[in-house]
Amino acid sequence: MMRKCKNIILYLACALTVFWLSAMGAFAQQQNDTVDDAQQQNDMVDDAQQQNDMVDEDGLATDITVSLLSVAPGYTVYTAHGHCALRLQCPSAGLDYSFTYGLDDTVENRLAFFTGEAKGEYSAVQTHDYLQEYANEGRRVVEYELNLNLYQKRRLWELLDNEVSYGSVRPYNYLTTNCSSMCAFAVKRALQGEAKMVYGSASPILNGTYRDFVHVISRHRPWVDFFWNSLLGSEGDKVGQNGEKYSPSLLVETWKHASIVDKFGSRRPLLIDSNGSELISGDDGQHTSWFTPTICFALLLLLVILLSVAEHTGHLHKLAFTVDATLMLLLTVIGMALCYMTLFSSLDGSSGNWYALVFNPLPLLAWLLFRKNKRYVYFYLFYFSFLLVFIMFTPFVAQIDMPHSLMISMLAVRCLSNAWRMKYKTDNSK
Repeated sequence: MMRKCKNIILYLACALTVFWLSAMGAFAQQQNDTVDDAQQQNDMVDDAQQQNDMVDEDGLATDITVSLLSVAPGYTVYTAHGHCALRLQCPSAGLDYSFTYGLDDTVENRLAFFTGEAKGEYSAVQTHDYLQEYANEGRRVVEYELNLNLYQKRRLWELLDNEVSYGSVRPYNYLTTNCSSMCAFAVKRALQGEAKMVYGSASPILNGTYRDFVHVISRHRPWVDFFWNSLLGSEGDKVGQNGEKYSPSLLVETWKHASIVDKFGSRRPLLIDSNGSELISGDDGQHTSWFTPTICFALLLLLVILLSVAEHTGHLHKLAFTVDATLMLLLTVIGMALCYMTLFSSLDGSSGNWYALVFNPLPLLAWLLFRKNKRYVYFYLFYFSFLLVFIMFTPFVAQIDMPHSLMISMLAVRCLSNAWRMKYKTDNSK
């Protein structure tokens, strides 16, 4: 009996201990839940306060930043001068877009570029996607934050949104309405009415001719420089308006020395940090190939001279004829393009092209019609003299450069060689 009582008391004690421990655990959990709920409420209050700090009394976001994205030059005609965009961010709204201006990318519009009727447009791209393209190409991208006030940032965003909605309504010209000049144009519009942009110093090239401008921005891409110099006629030797001739690198250089002056005369730098922040490390586009147009055409001229000597020793007649036919065909194709651009195209800078005097279809027509005439030798001599005089104008005409002079020299050598050959055959026939 006594033993049974002890067992009952032991069981009751164990049950009471378990109950007490459970009750204490439940109480502790309740206290922890209470603390967590209080912390969560405090966090919600802090988040709400933070959200309130990011909007003004009208409920509009205030955490807007504006920056310029400068992309290093690529290695094609379209990318050789680099690219730029305006980046607008609003973290509280989850917005991060890059606005840029470029050629409306259609086949018809690319062809219309050479007629001067191409259309450009503003476009908005998620910044992550915008940067990914250049990361894939290995091109360096640097970001420069602009020192605009909140009103100017909002106005710029509104202007760019409106421009994107308009579509392809503006002309595109690589000299005056390109990605860089249109970024500058958008920022100036955002400042209108309450401030203006002033420049402490600017690159002298901005006050030079369009041709000087192209030479400078293409200095690391000699083949691109050769291409554009072929298209720029005497009209390209005009100075143009200051503020039109921009490339990404020149725009950054200019903005580093620019300030914003409000209507009260207060001045602040346009860029918050003139050194910028590197977003993508990669090729800065400053590498120049040794195989320049000058070297290329100098080597070709040497080969043409050797071929002409070999021809007069009784060798390589068929090869010489093939070279003549190829040169004549290229002369005609290039000439027709240049004649069209200098006479009919409205592309800025293309009129008055000096190379249209040399590269034109007339030599091919004369060769097809009169090459079997004995007097055709005089055409060779005349054309050789004309080319020689043209080459002598190299130091005096801005468009005529060394690569083109070497190219024209190849034609002159073949004209003289053919004149000599025809004269030799005529004398022997007598």
